[in-house]
Amino acid sequence: MTCVSPTTLDVTPSALRGQLARWPTGVAIVTALGPDGPVGKTVNSFHATSLEPALVGWCIDHRSSQLDEWLAADGYVVHVAAADQTDLITRFATSASDRFAGLDWTPGLDGMPILPVDVPLRLECRVAHRFAVGDHTYLIGEVHAMTAAADVVPMTLQR
Repeated sequence: MTCVSPTTLDVTPSALRGQLARWPTGVAIVTALGPDGPVGKTVNSFHATSLEPALVGWCIDHRSSQLDEWLAADGYVVHVAAADQTDLITRFATSASDRFAGLDWTPGLDGMPILPVDVPLRLECRVAHRFAVGDHTYLIGEVHAMTAAADVVPMTLQR
């Protein structure tokens, strides 16, 4: 057996990002109803927070162009992305001001936008907590509605 010695690295934002990119992560598109209409973004920070009560969370960067809209939103919808939804993931990962342009959506819980696609998991949440953490705000939502498609494979990113 070969023993590999770890390398000690300086903890810089770029070094940390590069190393964390080695960890497989899921991809989700989060949507909400902001003061001026629907907002949405691709995230890989989505995760379960608690089973009782049913809570999930994700983080938004304080440099986001839509930060004010997200902080004002009363809830959000998490669409866990499917393996074949690269175009949709890219659409919501861009810095375009209207990521919903030309995209039909339907209102869900409290009028929040539900994307018209099959996803492995969709969670409709009301914001339960907001915490400023470093250069992000952590948004924890209580799950009020859940739909799942067992035959749809979720996307996973790994460098």
